Amino acid sequence: MKRIFLLLLLTVAAFPAAAQYAFSPELLERLVTAYRADDPRAVKAVERVAAASGELLAMEPMSVTAKTQLPPSNDKRDYMSLSPYWWPDPSKPDGLPYIRRDGERNPEVYDCPERENGDKLGYAARTLGVLYRVTGDERYAAKCAELLRTWFLDPQLGMNPNMTYAQLIRGRTAIRGTGIIDARRMCFALNAASLIGDSPAWSDRDRAELREWARAFLYWLEHSVNGLKELHAPNNHGLWYDAIRLMTAKAAGLDDRVREIAENSVKPRFAAQVAADGSLPKELERTLSLHYSTFVLEALSTARNVALSANAEFWIMPEAQRVLEFLLPYYEEPAAWPHLQIKPFERRRGAALLYEAGIALGRSEWIDAARRIGYKGGKADFADMLFFELQ
Repeated sequence: MKRIFLLLLLTVAAFPAAAQYAFSPELLERLVTAYRADDPRAVKAVERVAAASGELLAMEPMSVTAKTQLPPSNDKRDYMSLSPYWWPDPSKPDGLPYIRRDGERNPEVYDCPERENGDKLGYAARTLGVLYRVTGDERYAAKCAELLRTWFLDPQLGMNPNMTYAQLIRGRTAIRGTGIIDARRMCFALNAASLIGDSPAWSDRDRAELREWARAFLYWLEHSVNGLKELHAPNNHGLWYDAIRLMTAKAAGLDDRVREIAENSVKPRFAAQVAADGSLPKELERTLSLHYSTFVLEALSTARNVALSANAEFWIMPEAQRVLEFLLPYYEEPAAWPHLQIKPFERRRGAALLYEAGIALGRSEWIDAARRIGYKGGKADFADMLFFELQ
C-alpha cells in the first residue's frame, strides 16, 4: 500500500516546475524513477539514508548567532569565520599578524561555529529535501523548512545577507574577498528550498521572504568591496564566486541574471584557467593540488546544474572535457599524481564528476570509470542516494 501511495504521489508531482538544484537534476530524476520501479540499488540507498535520518529530524536548528565572539560590527547576525590556513607567527611574541601555511588547517577556525554550522545546514537541507522528493514523507519537508527559516529568515536568529567578516585573519585588517567561498555551504541550502516547494510546510510567505533574502545577498555579492575583489580571482575562488552568484540568483527568481552570469562570466572564466594539456596551473601551485583541481570542477558542476535552466551546459565545453581527461587516471590511481598533495584524496569525488558528466554527454567511458572507482565510504546523505548506481 505504501508503494502504491508513493507511485501516485510521484506521478502527480515528480518535480516542481522550473526547479533547479546545486546537484545534477538528471541524477535526481534517475533516483526517483529507479526508486519508483523498485530498483534494489535505489531502494537500498534511500532506505539507508532514511534509517539514518533520525539524527537530522532531531537536529536543533542552526543559527549564525550561536557564536560567543562578536564580529567587528558587534552584530551576532553577521556571519563570521577565520581563514583556515593562517597561523600565529612564531617569531612574534603575540603571534600577530598571522602567517599562511597552505593546506594546513588551523584548529582555531572551529572557534567560530558558522563555517561548520553552514556545512551542516547545507548537508541537512539537501538530504532532507531529496528524501522528501523521493519518498513524499512530509516530515522531511517540515524539518528542512524549519532549518531554512531559522538560518535565513528568523528576525532574531537569521543571518544578515552579507559575508563581510568571512575568513578573517588575526592581526590583519585588509578587506578580503576570499571568505565569500564559505557561502557555498549555505547556498546549497538556499537551493534546497526548491526541493520542498510543493510541500505545505513551505508557505508562500517562506518563498517570498527567502527570495528577498537572496536578492539582498546577491546585491551585496556584486556591489561590496569583498565581492568585487572575488570577482577578479583567477583560481577556484573566482569560479566558486560565480557558482555562489548563480545559486543566489536562482533562489532570487532572477532567471535572466542566471543566464547572464553563466554566459558572460562562468564560461570565459573557466576557459581561461585551463592549460592546453587540461591541467589547472593555478591549482597545481597548491599543496593540495589534486584536491583543488577537483574543487574547480566541483564549482563548474554546481554552476552547471543551476544554469541548466538557462540552457547553459558547461560539460560540452572543450576545456571541461580536457580537464576531466587529464584528471581521470589520477582519480583511478591518486598515488600516481605527480604534483604535491599533502593529504589523502577521496576518490569518490572524481567518480561523482565523471558520472555526472558522463550521463550528461553520453560518454560511456567516463561512466565506466566512475563505476570502477565507485562511490563508497561517504555519509548516509543526499549524495549517497544520487550516486546509488555507483555503490
